[in-house]
Amino acid sequence: MTDILVVRRATNADAERIADAERRYIDCAWTAEQVESEIANENALFLVAECDGAFAGYLSGVFAADECEISNIAVETDYRRCGIATKLFGELLRIAAERGTESVFLLVRDGNAAAVALYSSLGFETVGRRRAYYGEADAVIMRKCI
Repeated sequence: MTDILVVRRATNADAERIADAERRYIDCAWTAEQVESEIANENALFLVAECDGAFAGYLSGVFAADECEISNIAVETDYRRCGIATKLFGELLRIAAERGTESVFLLVRDGNAAAVALYSSLGFETVGRRRAYYGEADAVIMRKCI
C-alpha cells in the first residue's frame, strides 16, 4: 500500500481537491465554495486522507444533537481497498464519541454491495430505506450506535 497514511481535518486548502473528487465520484457534487463553507461550520466535519503526501480521499459528516449523518465519502481509485475508508471512518467515529454522539447514520445506494459490506464491517446496521432517493434507486439507511 503506502508508507505513510495521514488522516486529518480538512482545511480550505483542500477544498478544490475535495470538490474535484466530488465531481468524479458523487452524483450531486459540492463546489469548492460549498466545501469551504462546511469546513468552517462547527457542526460539520471534513476529514482528508493522504498517502505519502498525495490526496487519497475524504469523508464528511454533519453533527446535530446526539447524531452524526455522513454526507459523503470518496476514495481515489488508486487507493481503494487499501484501508483508507476504514481509517477515515475510524477518525470520524473517534471524534463523534468525543462530542458525545450516540449514533452515526449514512445512506448508501441500494445494490452497492461493496459499500454495504464496508459499512457492515464497521458495525453499521440497516435500519430503513428511502424509496427512489437516488433517482430510480432506493437508499438504504444504515446506523452505528457509539
